[in-house]
Amino acid sequence: MKRLICSAIFLLLAAPCFAQNPEIFVGKWKSDPGTPTMTRELTLEGKTIVMIELQPGRNGGPDLTIIRKYPTDGSEVLMDIGMWNGSKVTGKLEGNVLTCDTTMPSGTKFHDVWTLAADGKSYTNEMTISGAPMRPPSNSGGSQNSGGQSNGSGQSAGANQGSSAGQGGGSGSAGAAPRTIKFSFTRTE
Repeated sequence: MKRLICSAIFLLLAAPCFAQNPEIFVGKWKSDPGTPTMTRELTLEGKTIVMIELQPGRNGGPDLTIIRKYPTDGSEVLMDIGMWNGSKVTGKLEGNVLTCDTTMPSGTKFHDVWTLAADGKSYTNEMTISGAPMRPPSNSGGSQNSGGQSNGSGQSAGANQGSSAGQGGGSGSAGAAPRTIKFSFTRTE
């Protein structure tokens, strides 16, 4: 009986350590209805989750491929590709919640909170964007700015990365209030 109680106590104490394994997010994910259409492939490089997000082209534009990194161990990572080049991100995984803070060279800040469902089959991404520099208004609605990442066809995808960067037709400014965008995803593999 004593052995059973000791084993149960060990499992209760060790469970949070097992739950903080970043592999819980690794896999292929698709956006849920009500979330802009996109897919994400999440892989692991050490203790950093690497996200490859694919967004279909909008208004006849090219598809977008966005690569972003999310450290899970409290460390800081410097991103070195596409629109995130030069951005610094720190992140920490606690249980089934990953929290990351990213600052772009422009001063725009992203606070991401990923929450994995208990069954591991879905997660939400709540992203708060603040400090966005002033950008000119766009009459085309879904135009894409230069300076983005490769879309796989040899063309440059825009720095305005659709819904992931908060595209919504409004103009941002340094004095604008932070805005929060919520996404949800279901595991496909």
